[in-house]
Amino acid sequence: MRLSTRCLMFAAALFSSACGTMNAARPLDAGTHQVGVTFGGPFTTQLGPPVPIPNLVIEGRSGLKPLGSTPLDVNYGLNVTPLVFGVTGLHTGVSVHPIEQQGARPAVSFTERVLFYNNLLDSRKPAETRTVWGLNEFDATASWKLGNHLVYTGLSNAIDLADPELLLTPFVGTELRPKGGNFAWQLESRWLGSNFSPDVYDVSWLNTGDPGNGLFTFTVGAAWNLGKGASK
Repeated sequence: MRLSTRCLMFAAALFSSACGTMNAARPLDAGTHQVGVTFGGPFTTQLGPPVPIPNLVIEGRSGLKPLGSTPLDVNYGLNVTPLVFGVTGLHTGVSVHPIEQQGARPAVSFTERVLFYNNLLDSRKPAETRTVWGLNEFDATASWKLGNHLVYTGLSNAIDLADPELLLTPFVGTELRPKGGNFAWQLESRWLGSNFSPDVYDVSWLNTGDPGNGLFTFTVGAAWNLGKGASK
């Protein structure tokens, strides 16, 4: 793949998926829903101290009837921040949870998510620059329950649908839930594009060197469970 193409792909992944989403480490019961927001993203060092980019995502999850004995849930959301720049960003996907936690052995889940972005309605841009683009994101997550709380880690891969190429992202996070509550905080950090190092960055980012591999991101999220089984 040409460098210029990979740089464009990296930029697309940055502004499409680096904003973060609610974790899908554990399944939702059928009929249970979760609504939430996540805020944050990569850190720019353009002005000196690291400052997170203020990406904001509003989203939801819904538990489905299990596939045999395997729990399923779907996710869907809107990336709010790009709307300021005339870009509409949506995502949807499904998570499967084939392995439950057994002692120190973690629960394992897999999430397949597609992100669609377009600037077709932005009349401020020339017609020839308006387009549609998309990413496929696949997450494998291992998680451990610690009382009412959750810690998780995993590996994500984002693929440009127009020009597929591996873009690997390790991540680690925690979900903090008060006892018996339907509300939880989520704290998560990702090393976006850990296997990719462009020759130059147009903006200075917090990463592993100069220019370094990938970007470090941090997001804070809040989620509420609703419906059947919400208090579990």
